[in-house]
Amino acid sequence: NVRDSDTSLWLHNKLGISNDSWTTGSICTQLNAEVLKNIKDCFPDLQTQVKLKLLLSFFHIPRRSVEEWKNELEEIIEVAAVDSDLWVAMLAEVLKTFPSSGTLNTEIAEFDETRPVFSDMIAELRRALAKHSDLGLLPLECLYLNKNALVSVVGQQANPVKHFTLKRKPKSVALRSELLAKAAEVQANQKKAAAPTVPVRSRGMPRKMT
Repeated sequence: NVRDSDTSLWLHNKLGISNDSWTTGSICTQLNAEVLKNIKDCFPDLQTQVKLKLLLSFFHIPRRSVEEWKNELEEIIEVAAVDSDLWVAMLAEVLKTFPSSGTLNTEIAEFDETRPVFSDMIAELRRALAKHSDLGLLPLECLYLNKNALVSVVGQQANPVKHFTLKRKPKSVALRSELLAKAAEVQANQKKAAAPTVPVRSRGMPRKMT
């Protein structure tokens, strides 16, 4: 099929030119329902690297488009789930629930074919996390939490280690102090200018008798 061969060549040119196993969302802007149907037909003939990058690119598709192309994406994932390469099949199992719910399938360990790959991946992730556990990484949403909310989510955090002390304050600090001093001076002058220049009669002073 000429159409399938064109789609296959296009995918290999886009995703097969690098040894990098990860991909950006650049290909997503060129996807549509018709292209996804062609991809499903030629998917078994693609290189393993291209298959993996294609499946990973689904994460970069806007949610509105995922809902619109739900059937086409699920058909590609179904084809990938029976792929001869276990990594492709395992990734397809992870993505099985993504088009419909936007979440990943966490029950992949139930499948005998992909369980070893999934277990190896989890073990490798745990080793990586244990190796870098001293970094004190926090979830991205912590950037938007105030102090009290942050403590309630992740607990009390240790104070950051002070690695050095500046001998001289940076220019920005001196400039800020100078601007604050000038602002205070201007404010004081404005208050003086606003003060009444004519003395006000005191209530206790008797009126001039006529």
